[in-house]
Amino acid sequence: MKSTRFVFSRALAVLCALFFVSFSFMSCQQEDDDNELPSTLIGTWKSSHGEIFAITSTSLSNSGSWGDSYAGNNLLVSYTDDKETSGYIYIKYTRAINPENGAYSETAPDVGKWYAIAFKNLTSSSLSLSGAYKKDGITSTENLEDAISTFTSGNGYFDIYSECVKQ
Repeated sequence: MKSTRFVFSRALAVLCALFFVSFSFMSCQQEDDDNELPSTLIGTWKSSHGEIFAITSTSLSNSGSWGDSYAGNNLLVSYTDDKETSGYIYIKYTRAINPENGAYSETAPDVGKWYAIAFKNLTSSSLSLSGAYKKDGITSTENLEDAISTFTSGNGYFDIYSECVKQ
């Protein structure tokens, strides 16, 4: 009788531990789901200048009649208003401009570093976008935290916006 109680209590303890671990994994998964890009931001956006911004839940690329320009992954969105119509999109470069020759490539010095694109006036069909740029400014940062503190409107990085419509 003693051994039956011991086996039952041990099985119950293992079952409780499995339940706790499973619940922990589900909680982590839910947290990840809450950080997904909003569906209004995902899509292909075209500006009046011919720029094309393709935004997925995991990547952003910029191209146009001139060919491919910059691209990145590891997207993170930070909103600057309560209505979630403006903010910053942070990417880790997968393609960037090579300052040596002016060509975009996957081997440019900024690849693997962080960059930001500002957005405002987001609706389901239109959006204003601006890549981080300022004269004598930097073009990327080593880590996300530095990108968040460096690439801001207050620091003078987002002066010109492209007006885009969803395709």
